[in-house]
Amino acid sequence: MSSPVPAVFAVPVIAFVVAVTLGRFAVLNHTAIDRLLNRSLAWTAVSLVLLERGIAPQFGSLMHQLSMGATMLAIASIYGAATLWADTDPRVAARRQRYYDLAAVASVGLILLIGTPYRRAGTLLGQDSSWQEFVVSAVMWIPLIAAGRLVWRVGLRELRTGQVSRYERAVFTALLAAPVIAGASLVSSIARHTGRWNADDPHLTRWAAPNFGTVFVLAAMLAVPLAELVSARAGWDRSGRRCRRLRPLWSELTAAVPEIVLPASGPVPPDARLLRMTVEIRDALMHLHRYLPAEQTTPGPPSTERYARQLRQAITAKRAGAAPAAGATEADRFGTPSSDLDSDIRRLLELAQAWRIRETRTVPTGLTKLLPKPSRGG
Repeated sequence: MSSPVPAVFAVPVIAFVVAVTLGRFAVLNHTAIDRLLNRSLAWTAVSLVLLERGIAPQFGSLMHQLSMGATMLAIASIYGAATLWADTDPRVAARRQRYYDLAAVASVGLILLIGTPYRRAGTLLGQDSSWQEFVVSAVMWIPLIAAGRLVWRVGLRELRTGQVSRYERAVFTALLAAPVIAGASLVSSIARHTGRWNADDPHLTRWAAPNFGTVFVLAAMLAVPLAELVSARAGWDRSGRRCRRLRPLWSELTAAVPEIVLPASGPVPPDARLLRMTVEIRDALMHLHRYLPAEQTTPGPPSTERYARQLRQAITAKRAGAAPAAGATEADRFGTPSSDLDSDIRRLLELAQAWRIRETRTVPTGLTKLLPKPSRGG
């Protein structure tokens, strides 16, 4: 008994689904919806593996029926997630989910019971247009249609608001596409039962191919927030990259003015870390402007490169114990913070770039030359 989907297509899809499932269980398993979606992905991965009957042909009939059962368990989780998307009270949804799971387990038992003669004969449940196939198809498609209807309702509602991001639009589009892909199996089953399609399909590819397609679309959709989270934690996202560019400047400024550093409690997300670094850099500039060289009195902010040089001199003067000057303001040297956070961050990134350029041109002892030399007179 061979597999309905060639290994060259099946293995990459299964590997991808398993990877997304493990990744989401590891880092994206906190909310009720995430947990239900992860459970659904896990059961669909099991279903796809069991569809590859070629790995154990002698148990092909049993593997096929267990694959159907795993799909039913996945549908129960998808339906539960859909009810939460539809704004069902989480406490009510949790109570109902137990009933969905029990119904799914009962349907697995029914599939195995009806499929007993097929297992004994070593054939696949669904190869013939029998009443057994009709019952099993109804058991599987009624909850799947109900879940698809709910997903469509929620997806269309969100898309019609016009207040969704590009990612959310892609997610809801994928959700709307998944039932359509899965519906290919239903259409073929109806055509077979009504005698309108009698093509030879001994491996039930008509059932397996839409299943693989649907699972791949759902896994790809659920991989997007996983990739975003992993990227953010690794510092590969936009905020993480900006934090890395600001870090050399931030490190020296906060070392010079440690009292402005905000207390931290646990890991900080990249967006919050970027905001925090921006605030701390601005606070440090406000403190250090009083130590800027007095000879620089021309009105208006200087060039970014010159301001970076002056900042280094101010840090050196503060560490040397120089008295802060009065009268100068931060706006005289670097400009006031913008009300637009993104513009302010871009300004600080320019300063950080000038800081790094200046750093590469300065020998390690360059700053010490600015320190007052100790008197030899005793």
